[in-house]
Formats: sequence, structure tokens, C-alpha cells
Amino acid sequence: MLTQFVARTVSGKTPPLAFRITLWLLVVFFLGVAVFAAVTWWRLRREVQQLPDGEEQQSKRGRAGCLMAGAIPALLFGLFLLDWAIQVS
Repeated sequence: MLTQFVARTVSGKTPPLAFRITLWLLVVFFLGVAVFAAVTWWRLRREVQQLPDGEEQQSKRGRAGCLMAGAIPALLFGLFLLDWAIQVS
């Protein structure tokens, strides 16, 4: 069923309204996750600079790195969906 909707978007036919709404909701979700992860990464990065060397600093630095590693694919996928949603709408 999803492949039929995708084929309709590629062929130039207007997909159903529910598909377009779902696509826009996914855009908002993935871009929101990317922004949230980037902001949290920035805050953790600032907090790590103020901590003394030790296990806690390494732990927070690791968490910050994981957030940024997750934010980049979420941003790229969100931008892909945004481009697709704009073309469909």
C-alpha cells in the first residue's frame, strides 16, 4: 500500500490527504528530534567543560557524542522527508 502511494507521488498524481498529513508529521518529528538532540548536545558540551577530569566527565562526553551521532541522520532523513513533502503538496 505504501509503495502505491510512493508511486503516485512519483507519477505526479496527488496522493491521499492522510498520506500527506502523515508525511508532514514525520517531517516535524524527525526535524524536532534533530533540533532537540543538537540543543542537548550543546548543553552537555558546555557542562563537560566545567567538570573536573574524571569518570563523570567522560560519561557526559560520551552521551553528548551519541546525541550528535543520532542527530545527524535524523536531520538528513527529516530534510529528505521535507523535500518530498514539499513536492507532494
